[in-house]
Amino acid sequence: MNWAARHEAWRGVGLALAVTASASAQSPVRALHGRFIDGPVTPTLLRFALPLLLTNFLHSLSGTWGAIWVGQVLGPNALTAVATANVILLMMMGAVMGMGTAAAVAIGQSLGAGDLPAVKRVVGSAVGFVIAFSLLVAAAVWALTPSIVGWMGTPEAARGFTITHLRFTCLAMPSIFTYLVMMMMMRGAGDAHTPFKFTLLWIGLSMVLGPLLLTGAFGFPRLGIAGLGVGGLLANATALGALVGYVYLRRSPIALHGEDIRHLRPDPVLLRLLIQRGVPMAMETLVVQGSYFTLLALVNQHGAATAAAYAGAAQLWSYVQMPANALAGSMSAMAAMNIGAGRWDRVDRIAWRGCALSFGISLAATAAMYALGDLPLRLFIPAGGEVLATAWHINLIALWGWIALSASMGLFAIMRANGAMLPPMLIFGLTMWLLRVPFAELLQPVLGADAIWWSFPFGSVCAAAMALAWYRRGSWRQGRLLLAGLSPAPAEETHVGE
Repeated sequence: MNWAARHEAWRGVGLALAVTASASAQSPVRALHGRFIDGPVTPTLLRFALPLLLTNFLHSLSGTWGAIWVGQVLGPNALTAVATANVILLMMMGAVMGMGTAAAVAIGQSLGAGDLPAVKRVVGSAVGFVIAFSLLVAAAVWALTPSIVGWMGTPEAARGFTITHLRFTCLAMPSIFTYLVMMMMMRGAGDAHTPFKFTLLWIGLSMVLGPLLLTGAFGFPRLGIAGLGVGGLLANATALGALVGYVYLRRSPIALHGEDIRHLRPDPVLLRLLIQRGVPMAMETLVVQGSYFTLLALVNQHGAATAAAYAGAAQLWSYVQMPANALAGSMSAMAAMNIGAGRWDRVDRIAWRGCALSFGISLAATAAMYALGDLPLRLFIPAGGEVLATAWHINLIALWGWIALSASMGLFAIMRANGAMLPPMLIFGLTMWLLRVPFAELLQPVLGADAIWWSFPFGSVCAAAMALAWYRRGSWRQGRLLLAGLSPAPAEETHVGE
């Protein structure tokens, strides 16, 4: 499963707004209020969700495309390497995603208040942090890769593939992390279409370069599974460079000009505030992916065939989750703007209509997957073998559980729009570590490997029930705006036309 894509889209919170300090800025502000604060809820949700949904689909398609080439060229054992690297990548992205989420909310609320200098401060602090952090993480994971693979109990047949793929994934971490945070901030600045365009460039290049470098076709070097990592790095670095150039060319609200460059050296007070708000999101990612890390280790205990089948089955899960991912970002965008404008009367409507849409679309996607049988799995698992039969069995048990997850994601997105980052993390921690993992471990003597597969829908249903209870009864509505009380930086300037 392309976990990074799923969580990037899930955490793509932001608002649709671009303002300047000049008098001409008043027209976009009025237009925004008409669309997001006074306009119809359902059509606006769908319009804003569409670019996120397409971005999600492209990421999932790219992951599936890579898995097809790996499975068909290198064999099912290499699929284990792909699944392992995705879990580790997202675990390491936790702090970056937390920073991106906090920055996007702060940018959206600041633009809603017409405070462009605050936007510049947030952008500089977030970008400066993510660049330094990603370099440190990439170096650490590279050095620890053999130990990590050993801790996970990776089957011997897949160990070499896993070490190579994970290390080359590390090389791409700095550019990927920076790119994802920039996309989140652009959505916070009201631009959901530009991130989609440059993601199309990223995904298109990776889908071409990855197979060419994996197989050595047309005179390219034959790098094996390392080719996926190298192709991904080249593709993402190209997209990141093009995105940065576009941001400056179009004078986006997140572009730093002149004196704004000083904000790349983060303001300690602002950085501490963003980190405080981002830590629960970061911890949530570590909690969720840590549980998948543990469950993957349990899967590996059942042998190479089961590990490969799990990796193949998980490739389809992201397609069921896509509608919920996109709609969660849209719901958070609208909710944050309405909260900033004091329109709490619309927040519940956004929550319930968004959840209803997400649930219905996820249900339809799941039904379509079941109707197709094992045909999608045959794209990357050879037909007629034990691995394919096991992968289809896994999906029969686990696939429907992601429908319940759509409700959790939507309700948590509304809570985060008011800065309530801690409750979602605690609920996920409870359902993952005190319910899902013990369920899988304790029932294995009775159900065998099926206990692992049943733990996924069990955890998702429990999380949905808790999310609903906290949304209705919790204190998340009492939070203040993210930058409330933060003193302005000295000598702030507003650049007209940015």
